[in-house]
Amino acid sequence: MSEPEGSKKALLPIAALILRVLTMILLLVSLIILVTDSATFKPVLSSDDVTIRLKYIYSYRYMLATEVLGLAYTFLRLPFSILYMITGKRLIDVVGLSYFNLFSDKVILSLLASGVGAGFGATYDLKKNLDDLDDILQRQGYTIIANIRSELDDFFNMGYVSATLLLLGFLFFGVSSFISSLALSNTAQN
Repeated sequence: MSEPEGSKKALLPIAALILRVLTMILLLVSLIILVTDSATFKPVLSSDDVTIRLKYIYSYRYMLATEVLGLAYTFLRLPFSILYMITGKRLIDVVGLSYFNLFSDKVILSLLASGVGAGFGATYDLKKNLDDLDDILQRQGYTIIANIRSELDDFFNMGYVSATLLLLGFLFFGVSSFISSLALSNTAQN
């Protein structure tokens, strides 16, 4: 093995650990935004305030579930990445375990991808429907939605922020999954 090839191989565990940590951070921040985002406003025909939250919308609940699963999986894999970085060896260097890691990475990756789609899709659809309803009502002379429009736009923009962070987490996880594929290739060759 030549020196450059050996140093490249040594960089893989470091890259895997960095990617896992970045994935965890992005998923955690996205999850926090999703759980804490809300909009409170006073409807025209009521004296009580109304609060809506992203977590009340089913597509966002799905996004939340994918974030929780991605976080749990990444958190469980993190000690193995740390051990791999420190020692340069897997705890159990068996081809079967490498296949399990590869396939479980792909399952989580698919879930994260669908969570990204649910988040962006829900936000786009809800904002578009709100715009259309506001336009119709304003043509009729009603400003019910226009009065609370700023709060609702801020609310749904946070949905975009959360989905964007999940997208970045998905991308980092995808690169990490690629590194798992390389590890399988290296294990199979030995």
